[in-house]
Amino acid sequence: MAAVRRFCGLIVGGIALAACEPTEKPRPVDPPPETPPAEIELTFDLVPLTFSDIPDWDASQIEAGFSAFRRSCERFFRQDADQPISERAGYGGVVGDYLPACRILPRYEAASEYRRFFEDYFDPFLVQTNDETNKLTGYYEPELKASYKPVGDMTAPIPKRPKDLIEVKLDDFEPSLGSRRIWGKVEGQKLVLYPERADIVTDSDNAIGYATPADVFFLQIQGSGRISFQDGRVVRAGFSAHNHRPFGSLANHLIQTGEISRSNAGMAGIRDWIAKVGPEKAQKAMNINPRFVWFGESEIADPSLGPAGAAGIPLTPMGSMAVDLDKHPLGIPMLIRTRLPERPGKASDEPTNILVTSQDTGGAIIGARRGDLFFGWGDEAGALAGSMNQPGEFYVFLPQKIDATSEPEAEE
Repeated sequence: MAAVRRFCGLIVGGIALAACEPTEKPRPVDPPPETPPAEIELTFDLVPLTFSDIPDWDASQIEAGFSAFRRSCERFFRQDADQPISERAGYGGVVGDYLPACRILPRYEAASEYRRFFEDYFDPFLVQTNDETNKLTGYYEPELKASYKPVGDMTAPIPKRPKDLIEVKLDDFEPSLGSRRIWGKVEGQKLVLYPERADIVTDSDNAIGYATPADVFFLQIQGSGRISFQDGRVVRAGFSAHNHRPFGSLANHLIQTGEISRSNAGMAGIRDWIAKVGPEKAQKAMNINPRFVWFGESEIADPSLGPAGAAGIPLTPMGSMAVDLDKHPLGIPMLIRTRLPERPGKASDEPTNILVTSQDTGGAIIGARRGDLFFGWGDEAGALAGSMNQPGEFYVFLPQKIDATSEPEAEE
């Protein structure tokens, strides 16, 4: 088994040098991390294990994560075998390292064989770090009722990308910047930040439809949703762009101003407050979050799958997870051991092992032991996702041919 592999990143003045670009998809509300002292080196180790070292490995929930990894394989088949699996994380090898497992994967047809697939082709590593961050949260795809025109309380447009929003792919100008995107608007000869939420007006001819202001606000936090029109048509509003403004927490604002108690700061409590105070006061409070998200409309080809994550792959309920892309590559199998919600507001008494595949990222997902589980869509999934807030143990699975001691060090 390979030796322990250490990865380092330098934190200076509270800003991770390796995480300079804005993320492309917002995530549910998270309080901002505490600012660490200047020049703290954050490291994490990949400690080699055997599968028998993982507690309750034989009882792990495998099926959803196996299905998610199958979809990552479809992406790997379309890529160059020599392409690094990540340009940012310090490990993971190249795409070709995963192809032998991907090619043999269809032979493991029965769910009873999925566990053996990973034992046959992967080695597990425990993620250890001196970073105190250790948290698993959840997100989901909302289902919104909408109309084609403003009617009743459906007055807020579901905004499409405006014509004056400019997208820049940084690697078009400098390949070392990777496949990162930024958005802004042109003023004179400069690309500048787009206005804040309070100053953005969506034209009536540039909306997917109309929903309640609360529904649209929470849709922008989640990043995508299913839009159900009164005539029975259902489409997906998928993340298209944002204005690069910092994310502001409505929940924290309402707590700090005494509008709601901390115990009522969940989505249901905030919705009740919005309904009680009326649209004008509610909109003023929502504007405390200057981040604004635009959407693209698409048909839902497979209702059993979620929206595409950062990897461009439809998310699998309880099989896809968002990770910090400066720490972990997209597309790798991971196992988390944590207490999952049995029902909204009630976590299980004992930890559960759940296999996932890293297929997404998000603005609040920062750290080697920080993950965001995709719970699915609809109110039930939303209630469970909102209840997910637990520490956990993180394991990554790497192809057996990878020598973890010989990969290039992550950049500082």
